[in-house]
Amino acid sequence: MIDNTENYLDGDVLTIVSRYEEMIKANELYYFDVHEFENIIDHYIEKNKYSDAVKVTTIASKQHPTAISIQIKKAQVLINRGQHLEALAILNKVQGIESSNKEIWLLKGNIYNLMGKHKSAKKQFDEALKKDHENREDLLFRIAMAFEQLNQFDLAIGYLEEALRLNEEDSEVLFELGYCYEKLGLDEKSIKTYSKFLDINPFSDNAWYNIGIVYNRMATFPKAIEAYEFALAVNPQHSKAYFNLANALANSGKFEEAIKLYIEYLEFEDDHASTYSYIGECFEKLNEYDQALNYYETAIKTNEELPDPWFGMGLILMYQDKIDESLVYLEKANKLDSDNPDYWFALASAYSRSETPQKAVRAFREAIDLDPYDPTFSITLAEFYHRNEKVETAIDVLLESCGYNPDSPELLNNLAAYYMLSGDLNATEHYIKKSTDIDAENLNEIFLQFPELEENSQFKKIIAAYSA
Repeated sequence: MIDNTENYLDGDVLTIVSRYEEMIKANELYYFDVHEFENIIDHYIEKNKYSDAVKVTTIASKQHPTAISIQIKKAQVLINRGQHLEALAILNKVQGIESSNKEIWLLKGNIYNLMGKHKSAKKQFDEALKKDHENREDLLFRIAMAFEQLNQFDLAIGYLEEALRLNEEDSEVLFELGYCYEKLGLDEKSIKTYSKFLDINPFSDNAWYNIGIVYNRMATFPKAIEAYEFALAVNPQHSKAYFNLANALANSGKFEEAIKLYIEYLEFEDDHASTYSYIGECFEKLNEYDQALNYYETAIKTNEELPDPWFGMGLILMYQDKIDESLVYLEKANKLDSDNPDYWFALASAYSRSETPQKAVRAFREAIDLDPYDPTFSITLAEFYHRNEKVETAIDVLLESCGYNPDSPELLNNLAAYYMLSGDLNATEHYIKKSTDIDAENLNEIFLQFPELEENSQFKKIIAAYSA
């Protein structure tokens, strides 16, 4: 919410507040001028003592019944107490007397904003801007922050961009604009804006950290790593930078370095279970399964409700052909997070190796339903049907997936292979052509998955005709 309190000298205010509290204690009535009452109200607002602030506004209103500023303060207190409609009634009343007062429009904007009526809030804020031409840049920033605090980043951006046009080197505006762009996934704009901020404030660890997040999301891991390293150089106590740097290193395949950073991060934060799980995953990627299992087990002991280490344990046990043990962990992970398609896919893979075909098909289907845009799930289910001599069903699965992934060469190649196995030459050629129109370089890889087709002269002839 836009802050309506003014800066004041703490010493002077405390003297006034002390005199006011003396009056309350003595059950007497002292005189305070309007400005003094405003400072007393602001003091209680700052202390989050809203009941006391309301009491001050009541006394102040009796001493100064025509003071608009006291009524505005009362509305502000009511807003802080969540009494939005009461505050709005007061503001509407005083607005009829002093419509040029921008604070009235701002507070009404705050109320509508807090009530979720963001378009109405914008109208009020825009009216406030019309009332104040001298402090426009500051007012634009305050309005933007009101929207940003309620995650209305798209609305905040308009005000921040206008503020930036008034002062291109306002570092506060640059930082918040970069943040809003980041939150809306406007990565290039976010990086450009954060970079301008860093030109002015190169020692801002938070800006380096935030720009690292954006680079990491863009999978530009070297730049993400560099940004997190700058953040830590500026502030070695920035714990989240250790964690995100470790993630970026892991995403870059630098698992040993990532492990060291995760271990350093353990010294800062209490979120040990997730960190142990990430360390386990790094060891898993290094094929150091014993170490990975140790860390996954430690993560589970730390927090049994975290699904990731259960999933990691299940995967490794499946790699080691310990299918029954694997299922215990994969089923647990799935129970903890039934909306994760990767968990269903791993569970389906384990079921397919445990002589439980119905469970396997159901799990594959769950994975596909959760993420139909990943063709791997459908391709693997089709392979399962193929192994069970159900080629026509495999074709149906892939045709369904084509509706979501029409430009997947691997999917199209698989379809062509299954049509060849079913004896449909026209369909085979049709899908080979569609595949090569997208990517002709890896066409021969189809024989790795379907070695039986290497002896099929008709299929090889079609492949040769469309090979790059």
